[in-house]
Parts: sequence; C-alpha cells; structure tokens
Amino acid sequence: MPSFKTAFISAVLACLAHAKTIKITATSDSTFNPDSVEANENDVLEFYFEAKNHSVVAGDYRYPCSPLDLGTGFFSGFIPTDDGAADKIFRVTVNETEPIAFYSSQGNECAEGMVGIVNPSKNKTLNDYKERASELSKAVTPGRAIYGGKLIDSDDADSNDDDSQDSSKSDTDDSSDDDDNTAQSLQIPVFGLLGAIGLAHAIL
Repeated sequence: MPSFKTAFISAVLACLAHAKTIKITATSDSTFNPDSVEANENDVLEFYFEAKNHSVVAGDYRYPCSPLDLGTGFFSGFIPTDDGAADKIFRVTVNETEPIAFYSSQGNECAEGMVGIVNPSKNKTLNDYKERASELSKAVTPGRAIYGGKLIDSDDADSNDDDSQDSSKSDTDDSSDDDDNTAQSLQIPVFGLLGAIGLAHAIL
C-alpha cells in the first residue's frame, strides 16, 4: 500500500497536471475576447495584445475601471503594437476562484466596454460591471510598474488545444523571463509543489 507521503505528492502532481492555460486577447476593436472565463486555482491567464496600445488591470468590482488595492491584483503595463499581435504576452497565474474583474486602463477603453471578468457569480456579473463602467469618462492606471504577472515573449507560449477550454486557450512552457523589470506571477505552480512536498516530509 502506498505511503501517505506518496499519495499526497501524487495528488498534488495530479492537481497541477490538470491546470489549464486560458488565452484572452485584447483586440484591435478594443474588446477582450473572451470577456468572461472560468478558471481554477493554478490555471494561467495569458493576455495577448492586438494593434493599438492596450493594457489589462485587475479591477475592483465595486468601482469599475479602478484597480484593486495596492499590492494585490495585476497590471500588464501598456503593450503598444501598430499591426497584428504584440510580441509580448502577459501571463497571470490564478490563485483564487473568487470573481476577478479586469479592464484596459488606456484612455476611455474601459468606459467604452473593454472589460472582462474571471469566474463571474450571481452577484458579480460582466453586464453589471460593464454597465457601471459605461457611466465613467476614463479609467485609472495603477502607475507604471508591471505587477502580479510577467511579460513573456510570444514565442514562449506554445498552443495546445488538448488542455484548452476552447480555441482561445493555449498551453505554455516554463521558459524563464530574463527581464528583471517584469513582476512575479501571482502564484507559480512549481513553488506550490515544492511546498507541498516539504509539508509531506514535515508531517512524516
């Protein structure tokens, strides 16, 4: 019979193996596609950016087009591109299943409907957030520093439809980002694995 430690580590590995990557595109039409997604802990959101100069910010649901409190959420910075898709992708690892609103903080894009939500609920819906955002004139940009995720080269994101919820999602590799100015992701799954293994050793 397998030991508790072996079973525990196997369960953690199985959980991480089922984590999926969800592709969300900030389109040249100033929308997010898709603008509503379901994600579990350890799933990865990958934000792609088409022409213009979009950003993505984790928003406070109570106050549309405004960021979460300092030190929480995520901000991609502005990702400009004149044609096609930008050569950078913003990657965020999900660490909770509560609803997370997000928006572009470029000019009036949020007010014009460039918003989205992760894990909408009965009381926190995309339509409600978008309707309240439409009453504003412009969005709040949370400074200049990227945080809560990291920018990677688009070549480091490899498409794999097998682990996607739909065609707008892709698998990723674990390539490290050499840019010291990019922020750490909200949660790196391998760190969770190492912590779980350490906990198993401590228990035994």
